[in-house]
Amino acid sequence: MRKQINIQLYRMLIVLGAIVLLAAWNHDFVRIGIESNAYLNLTIIGVFLYGVSLAFRAVFSLRNEENAFNSLKEAYDDIQQDGERGATDPYWRHHRCLTPAIVVERPRILGHIYDLVYEELMRTRRLQISVGTMQQLISGISTRLSDDRSLLQYVTGLLVFLGLIGTFIGLMSMVGSVGSIIGNLASDNAAGSVDFNTLIANLKAPLVGMATGFSSSLFGLFTSLVLGLLSRFSSNASNTLKVHFEAWLASVSQIETGDDSEMLIGRDGKLDSAGFGRLAGSMAGVTKTFKRLHRDLASTSGDFAEMAKGQNRQTGYMQRSVRHLQSIADAQLNLDRKLTSTLNRMTDALCQFEERSRQQTDALIEHNVNTAARVEDAMSKLVEVLQSSDRKGVTDEAEIARGLEHLQSALHEAFPSTADATAELPAQSGGDAYAGDERRSPDSPMRASNPQYADDDDLLDDEQLMEENTEVSVPERAVEGA
Repeated sequence: MRKQINIQLYRMLIVLGAIVLLAAWNHDFVRIGIESNAYLNLTIIGVFLYGVSLAFRAVFSLRNEENAFNSLKEAYDDIQQDGERGATDPYWRHHRCLTPAIVVERPRILGHIYDLVYEELMRTRRLQISVGTMQQLISGISTRLSDDRSLLQYVTGLLVFLGLIGTFIGLMSMVGSVGSIIGNLASDNAAGSVDFNTLIANLKAPLVGMATGFSSSLFGLFTSLVLGLLSRFSSNASNTLKVHFEAWLASVSQIETGDDSEMLIGRDGKLDSAGFGRLAGSMAGVTKTFKRLHRDLASTSGDFAEMAKGQNRQTGYMQRSVRHLQSIADAQLNLDRKLTSTLNRMTDALCQFEERSRQQTDALIEHNVNTAARVEDAMSKLVEVLQSSDRKGVTDEAEIARGLEHLQSALHEAFPSTADATAELPAQSGGDAYAGDERRSPDSPMRASNPQYADDDDLLDDEQLMEENTEVSVPERAVEGA
């Protein structure tokens, strides 16, 4: 508690030191402001210093309150430890003689509550307070703290009021001087001459009034702001003492809830008839209280049982939901596995199809090259036959027929039949996958949709047409040559 109060005191000292440094730094400005209306501004500064002294006095007075509070705690601790340590060591408290005593005056804030608590501890050796009494004691502390705060708040408002008074005085002085200047100007204009030196001298009065108003307002508002801040720090320190005292009182006091046991049982241990009656009434009340408590506990147990059943049902719902979600997850996992295997098989099939297509394309290209070579050989043989016929001058039809038969046999050797050539393609490509049922007919949609198969059909048609043209045109050319 002392540490928290010192923190608030240090804050107040820091604020006051900052104000002093600011005034020393702008001492010329402060001096000019005070000289504009010395009496009023010095009054404002004096009221401010009085408020500062009130704030610091409120904080410094808490030291005596703290010492009184510590004495109460010490007395209570002695009472609690006297029963334990007093029997073994009657002089157990004499160690305090080694430390100097602290003189405590009657506290001002704790005041009445300090007297009441100390008297109760010394008389009954315990602290038993009713709820109403405790509330009254706490409200008494709050009232005394509010009185100190109200005085500081009044001083703060007084500073604002003095600043406004200075403002009004300055405005009235300025308005009066301006009116006199206007009157003098009117009289001078009527006389036909204006004295500018007199006019300049008269204009100083409104400026002095403005300086008075501004300086008084500045001092009043600034000092009220600073004093309000100091009052806030002082209130925090006082509240620290109040909070700690309330916490200690609530922790050590015993709240009265009914008749005291000492009223039922005499101090000498004997019971009277009235005491028996009060004791019987108290026991009956306690019995009723226990019965009501038992009924409340029974109803509470039933509520807890219903709550447990509801929680069990919710647990079953959640378990079934978890199992259902787990089955869905398993089905989804199996589906993903099947889709993955299907995609892998499709990918392998596409790769195999691509490989077979590539091999067939290579075989077709090789067949086309061989066909072109054979055509070239047949044409060269045809040219040789015709040239030999021209050189020999053969005119016999039998010779021409023999030459044509020789040419036709050469062409048959150069161009085998289309069915034999196409039947050799799978064997040349080295793939048995396309033999048999997997070969497509010319009218198959797969051949129509595949450009490669379309090229194969065109190639077969060109070979057949070449054979027909060759068989037809060779005899005609031979006849023409003959």
